[in-house]
Amino acid sequence: MKIFCLPDLGEGLPEAIIREWYVQPGDEVQIDQTIVAMETAKALVDVPSPFAGKVEKLFGKTGDTVITGSPLIGVEGEETDAGTVVGNIEASDRILEECATGVSVTAQQASHRATPAVRMLAQQLGVDLDEVKYSGKNITADDVKKAANLFQSNTIPPLNVQFTDAVESLTPTRRAMVMSMTQSHQHIVPVSISDDADIHDWIGKQDTTVRLLRAIQAGCETVPIANAYFDGQQMVYQLHKKINVGMAVDTPHGLFVPVLKDVAHQSNEALRESINRFKQQARDKSLSPQDLKDATIILSNFGTIAGRYANPIIIPPMVAIVGIGSARNTVVAHNGEPAVRRILPISITVDHRLVTGGEAVRLLQAIMEELAKPML
Repeated sequence: MKIFCLPDLGEGLPEAIIREWYVQPGDEVQIDQTIVAMETAKALVDVPSPFAGKVEKLFGKTGDTVITGSPLIGVEGEETDAGTVVGNIEASDRILEECATGVSVTAQQASHRATPAVRMLAQQLGVDLDEVKYSGKNITADDVKKAANLFQSNTIPPLNVQFTDAVESLTPTRRAMVMSMTQSHQHIVPVSISDDADIHDWIGKQDTTVRLLRAIQAGCETVPIANAYFDGQQMVYQLHKKINVGMAVDTPHGLFVPVLKDVAHQSNEALRESINRFKQQARDKSLSPQDLKDATIILSNFGTIAGRYANPIIIPPMVAIVGIGSARNTVVAHNGEPAVRRILPISITVDHRLVTGGEAVRLLQAIMEELAKPML
């Protein structure tokens, strides 16, 4: 039996949920035929078959959670090692991985035999594979989870919460947020700074989100290190030529962060079209994995709901995030006289391990100066 294992669906999460099987045992399938819909942290992904033949076995039913790299479907034919579909199990000195937000993570050391999915899980849970005890030939996901639970039990007192009503499991989207926030807390040294941009001189109706994207572009061009990835373990960083802005989108399903690629080389009209498309796709959970990858800096426009200032949280390996509060009219000093002006609160957070205080304030200054212009 040829076994197809669940591949990495492009978001870096170590698991996905079976939402609908399109085939059943006994069905004939063709290469690239869609066989199952999997729910990841951010989207529904249709998975195609790499094999042609008669379906012999489905490894899971609707609603089951499948670990990346675990068997998904078996097709009649010459026996194939499940690991060959997503990569042979091997020891490696350097591996490239992805985090829950869809951004590429720099290399890490791996001295034991483990699948890419298990290594990914270990990084997300903050587990050093050198410290994992395992009894089998290879380190498994269960081994990593046990190590993570042991570490937490030795360092963090249990909450011992007594629930009085029925409990609900977190959705994949919220689980992704838990893992991303934990990773940020473990690996980032954040510092936040806030100020107000004077936007009173804007002429006519302006597209605020596009203006914010152009302001972030100006900030990254002025302070290139704000548009970088950083690996604190290896003490290396990478500057990006393209400015890929992840745009936080709030929905009833949870937070989604689709990525506007290479904003400096997109027209205002193209950016607006992508923004509208992303918002609709986030609402109906039809974002593609490619739209969730490779962000180099994040825009959180929380002020569209409420709030003036914040300390936005960075998702590694990125080193900067820009938060925008609610615009308002207020009395300020203007040309030496009190005046009512339209202002826009800005809060930025940088990873102070890489970005200096001077670079942080110059980033903020460049964003404010761009927003103060009457027009784009």
